[in-house]
Amino acid sequence: MTGLFNLVSAHHLISFQPMYKSKEIRWFSDQPDRSISEWFTRYGLNFENIESRTDFYLPLEKDDVNIKLREGNIEVKHRISSPVLGKLSPNVKGLYEEWIKWSFGVNQIDPVAQEIISLNKYRWIATLKRRMGIKLKDLDGNRSPEIVPITEIIDCGCQVEYTKIGINKKTYYTFALEWFGDPYPVLSESFLENITEKIVLKSEDSMGYAQFLKKIQLSE
Repeated sequence: MTGLFNLVSAHHLISFQPMYKSKEIRWFSDQPDRSISEWFTRYGLNFENIESRTDFYLPLEKDDVNIKLREGNIEVKHRISSPVLGKLSPNVKGLYEEWIKWSFGVNQIDPVAQEIISLNKYRWIATLKRRMGIKLKDLDGNRSPEIVPITEIIDCGCQVEYTKIGINKKTYYTFALEWFGDPYPVLSESFLENITEKIVLKSEDSMGYAQFLKKIQLSE
């Protein structure tokens, strides 16, 4: 399958991370949202002061599975339930989705990985990303959370991110909240209002990366 079986064969993998479960709500657009960007500037973040990375997605044309090569890891995400329509505020409506993710470390000098990254072999989708993000912890639904860098590892919390994406010389944007932990934590209504007070997002633009990539492929 377009280089995947060769890449994940036993002698190509060097590590394995256990299953990671999350709930997320995400939107995509081909236009930037100034209100979202301005919210992240409160924490010193903008698209100009963060480093980019390139992920490579296997073109599966599925809504509920995505597989990507990211910085020396193969990540497999599978949606485990049907999307549920919900809202963060009256003007911000979208689909909540539950996912599980497995991560496998791959030797970065592996010849198959290099063929995907450097030679554009096997038709994996190169996706350039600049991501602004923070994590929220100590959530109990009644008070403001503690805000920490997106790179900080915590067991339970919520990640808020806004990403500028480049695919095939076209630019897109995606805004998302991702909850993780057992059970999922709860964001207070006041903090949700803090995030969404100036934002308008529609349910028809809400989907996961898998569905978004499928939509792009079908439109080309």
